[in-house]
Amino acid sequence: MRASLIFLLLIPAFIALGHDFYLFYNEYLNPGVFSIDLLLEKFKFSALGFIWTTYAEDSYKNVVQSTDPETWATIDSLLTIKAFYAGLAFAGFFIVLFLILKMFGKGPFANEEEAYTNNKFSSKSDTFRAGGQSKKMQYKRK
Repeated sequence: MRASLIFLLLIPAFIALGHDFYLFYNEYLNPGVFSIDLLLEKFKFSALGFIWTTYAEDSYKNVVQSTDPETWATIDSLLTIKAFYAGLAFAGFFIVLFLILKMFGKGPFANEEEAYTNNKFSSKSDTFRAGGQSKKMQYKRK
């Protein structure tokens, strides 16, 4: 479960990286041949502002017009962050939060043994689980 949760948290970073590889492929590799030197020289990560202005330009213009200059300066500085790094920061934030919760025995990274010992239901009263105590069913004839 831990690995699947970490994978889910990393999806935004994977999407941004996939977008960057897509742009790199269309720009340099569609008619050409791949080389490591070309990758090192020409591959670039997309900034959040580039993605916003490329795919939702009208929204970008509306926000620029509706915000005051001091607030827009702050937003504009945040738009220079690379989308891949923002996705990694998103995942890192939640992983650190879950690790802190693990120290208290809560959350998705807590030991399963601790989670089951704190459960309200004991395994003896839970008859639908494997290994639970179930009684033989008795049928009556009419």
